[in-house]
Amino acid sequence: MVRSRASGRERNESAASLSWLADALGVSAGSAPGPVAGTWAETRDAMREPRNEAVAYPTDWTSDPWLARGTRTTASGMVPSWIPPDGIDEWPSADLAGLLDVFASSARRTRPQALAGPWEAAGNVPGDPGEAVAAFLREEAVAGPGEAAAARAQHVRAWLGCAVGPLLREVVLSAGSGHDALAAATAARLETPRRVNLPVSWASANQFAEKYLDLLYNLRTSPDGRLAFPDAADVRMGQGEGWREHWAWLSHDLDLADVREASRTAARLMRHPPLVEGLLRTVEARDRRLGMTALGVARRWLLTLKAMAWLEDATTHEWEHVRPRDLACFAFNALKPDWPRRVLGISHRSSDTKSALSRTDLWSSGRCAIDATYVPSWETNTGMVWGLFGATPAIVRVRSAGYEKSAWCLREAELTHYLVERADFLAERWVLDLGPGDLAALDAAHSARDHRPRPALTGAVPARRPPPYKVPVWTPGPRPAWQAAILRASGALRVINTLLADADLTNRFVTEFLLGDAHFPGPAPTGHPEGWQAYRSIFRELQALTGGTEPAVRLPWGYGAEQTALDVHLFRRLPDLGASRRTDATELRDVLVAYEFLRSEWPAVAGERRRYLAVDCRDVRPGRWASDERLSLHRGLLAVRAPMPVWIVQRAGQDVDTWPIPGDHPIFTEHFPGQFSWMAAGREDRTAPSPGSGLEYSPALAAMIRRPE
Repeated sequence: MVRSRASGRERNESAASLSWLADALGVSAGSAPGPVAGTWAETRDAMREPRNEAVAYPTDWTSDPWLARGTRTTASGMVPSWIPPDGIDEWPSADLAGLLDVFASSARRTRPQALAGPWEAAGNVPGDPGEAVAAFLREEAVAGPGEAAAARAQHVRAWLGCAVGPLLREVVLSAGSGHDALAAATAARLETPRRVNLPVSWASANQFAEKYLDLLYNLRTSPDGRLAFPDAADVRMGQGEGWREHWAWLSHDLDLADVREASRTAARLMRHPPLVEGLLRTVEARDRRLGMTALGVARRWLLTLKAMAWLEDATTHEWEHVRPRDLACFAFNALKPDWPRRVLGISHRSSDTKSALSRTDLWSSGRCAIDATYVPSWETNTGMVWGLFGATPAIVRVRSAGYEKSAWCLREAELTHYLVERADFLAERWVLDLGPGDLAALDAAHSARDHRPRPALTGAVPARRPPPYKVPVWTPGPRPAWQAAILRASGALRVINTLLADADLTNRFVTEFLLGDAHFPGPAPTGHPEGWQAYRSIFRELQALTGGTEPAVRLPWGYGAEQTALDVHLFRRLPDLGASRRTDATELRDVLVAYEFLRSEWPAVAGERRRYLAVDCRDVRPGRWASDERLSLHRGLLAVRAPMPVWIVQRAGQDVDTWPIPGDHPIFTEHFPGQFSWMAAGREDRTAPSPGSGLEYSPALAAMIRRPE
C-alpha cells in the first residue's frame, strides 16, 4: 500500500495556477476575450480545413507539438490530420461511436476532474514569482546528489520544460530581474526558432509553426551561454535527447509526498506574469508563424497545468499497486508531442493474450497502442508503458485468467479504476472490460474506420498480422574478450587525455605510471573508488595479451584539440562511478568499452540516419550477464548516457528487470517467434576493432588483430 501524507484541505496549487493562467491569457469562462482566444479560434479553424498531407511513418520522426494531430488511414498508409479541440485547454477527442455501440454494456466513462473551487479562483492566487523562484533555487543549491530534494528539483525542471520549453524555463527561473526585462526576454526567446535555418525536411512541414515549436521545446543553452541546437535527426517525434533526462527523473523512486511537492513547486513557479506578457505580445505579432509559436506555448502550458492538477490530487490517494513514478509518468505522457496519436490502448497479460492480438488488425494499426508494437522515443520503461494510455481516449482491459497475476496489469487496472471513480484530466475517456473472446469483435469495431485492404483469411487460424511499421534497430553481438580489451584500453587512453589535454603527455603518463611502477596521487577520471589502480589493470591486461615492451595502444602524433574536444564531449556521457554508487571495477571496465565503441564505431554504424540500439538478452542466462567478458559492450551501453535510445529485448520469463542493470531502459519481451519483426535489425558482429579508431597500435597488437580466430 502506497500512502499519502497530504492534508485533505491543502489547496491544489496546479489547479490554482491553471485558473490564474487561463484568466491572464483571456481564455477562462469569465474573462474578457483576448488575443489568445481569437488567434486560437483562427488557427483551429485553419487546421480543420481539408488539406493533403504526405504519408508518414514513425521513422520519419513526425511529431505533434500542438497535441492536436490525428491520423487518417489510406491504402498507402497513415496520413497525419489535424483534429484540434474546440478549447485551447483540451485534448483532442476521438470518434468512438462504433466501439461504444458494440460494447455499450462493458464501457464506463471516466470522471472529468472538477477543478473549480473558492480557493482556486484567480483573484486569490499571488502573481509575483520572485519568492517562489528564490525558494526553489535555494533548495536546489543545497540538495545533495542522492537526496530526495535533488530528485524533486529535477521533477520541477521537467514540468517547467514540458510546459514552456528549456529556453523559457530559464526565464521562469531567473532571479533578480525585473518584470519588463523578463517579459522582453520571453518575447526574444520566442523569436529564436525564427532565426534558425530549418533542415529541408522540416521546412516543408511547418505550416502551423510545428517545427518552430519542436525547436523551442528542444533548444537549450550550453554552460557557456551559447545556444545548443539539437540534431534534427535526433528529435524523435518531437523529443530531443533532453527529454531522456526528464523521463529518467520522473521514473525515479520518490514517495507520493515528494512527487506532489515537486508538482506544487512547479505550479507556483508557473504563476509568472512577465512570461504571460511576453506571450501576449508575441501572439499578436505580424509574423504569422511567430504568433503561432507563442500560441502553441500557451496551449502546452495550459495542458501541462491541467495534467499536474490531476497528479496533485492523485498523490493524495492511497494506492495498493500503483507507484508514485507511475502517476508522474502517466500524467507526463499526456503532454509529449508524440505521433501517431493512439485512439485505443490495450491493457493485457502478454502470456494470455499477445499471440491472439497478433492475429488481429489491431496489431498492425498505428491508432492502437500495444506494448509490443509501440516505438518509444527517449522514454524509460515506466514512461513507455504509461505512454500506451496517458492521452488515449479508450482503454481496453482484456480480463484474461492471468490478468491479475501481472504486476503491470494490476497497476493499469488500479489507475484506470481511479480515472473512472475519482478523476481524469481528459474531458472524455472510456474504459472497457473485455474478455479474450471479445478480441475479434473489438478488432472489427476498431477497423471499421480503417480503409486499408485486408489480407484474405485462408485457414481456420488467422495469420499473424504485419507490424504497422519498420524501425531501424542495431543490435551488438558478443565481442571476444581480446576485442573488448582493446576497446577498453583505447577508451581509457582517451578518457585520460580529457584530463591531461596533451597527446604526448597522455602517452608518457600511461607508459610511466600505468605500465610502470610509479605512483600518481591525483584523482582518476569517473571517480572510481580504486582510482588509478583500476586504469592500471586495464592497460596491463591488454599488454599481457599482446606481449612486447612497446605500449599496445597510443595516441598518434597530431591528436589535437579537435579530437580532444570529441573525447570531452563523449566523456560527459559517462556515469559518476564514485563510492556513493557502491560500484565495482567491472562497471568501469564496461563503461570504457562502450565509450570507445561510441567514439570510434557508432558513427559508421548509424550513418546519416540515427538508429535505435537494442541489447539482445534473449540468449543470455542470468548468471552470465554480470561476468561474461563477451557482454562487456552490452553492459556498458546500458550504463552510459548513450546518444541514442537503448532498449532491451528479452524472452518471456527472463525477468531482465531484476538483473543488475542501471536505469530503467525500455524492455521488449518476446512471447512468440518473429514478434519483433518491426525492428529492422542490423547486427554487425565485428571481428576486429574499427579501422577508423584513429589510434596507434603496437606491431604486436596489430599482428594479433590480423591473426585469424
